[in-house]
Amino acid sequence: MATTLAEFRREVVRRRGARRRGAPRYPAELVSFAVQHAQEVRASGRSMNAAATELGLSSMTLGAWLSRPAHGGRVRLREVVVSESPSPIISEHGLTVTTASGHVVGGLSVAQAAELLRALS
Repeated sequence: MATTLAEFRREVVRRRGARRRGAPRYPAELVSFAVQHAQEVRASGRSMNAAATELGLSSMTLGAWLSRPAHGGRVRLREVVVSESPSPIISEHGLTVTTASGHVVGGLSVAQAAELLRALS
């Protein structure tokens, strides 16, 4: 497929065609080329938006491609552990704060817990 940036841009224009709505589908080879180019651009200190502009893509499309687990992005599914009883808020080791996103911080004093909650809000 595309071996240069110019060839990639021509292929993007060709696939987009006269579409007014919806994004065209791109084969894995084109996605891999774009991801590799974006990683090189970011490694050189430039932004993802600069890479998207060079590729002729929207930054949202490129961002979605970069976030795929196959390209080193984060995995969207998380392991969930269900227990019989919730962990106590106060234990012999101090306060435990559980965030809405599921992070647990334990062993805090009241002042530390208050500072943490202020920083998170």
